Amino acid sequence: MEHDDEDRDGTSPETAIVVSSVAEEYAWLQKHQPAFQLEMQALSEFEGRPYDVLHCRNGEGELRTFYFDISQFFGKRRRDGRRLR
Repeated sequence: MEHDDEDRDGTSPETAIVVSSVAEEYAWLQKHQPAFQLEMQALSEFEGRPYDVLHCRNGEGELRTFYFDISQFFGKRRRDGRRLR
């Protein structure tokens, strides 16, 4: 099921934020969830697609997990032959 960007809150693989770089993940987190700081980042796969999963915590101790669809760049190579990730 496809979602509009406004329907994507990153709280599940189905509503993952589509990004084209890791830097975009951090920028989204800072813009949309500024109270949360990254604690752990992990690579995951869901229905054959790669996701970065960011586990974040705010100052009150609340833990949230955000999913980023990284299929646009994960495992691909730059023109100079180096990996994008």
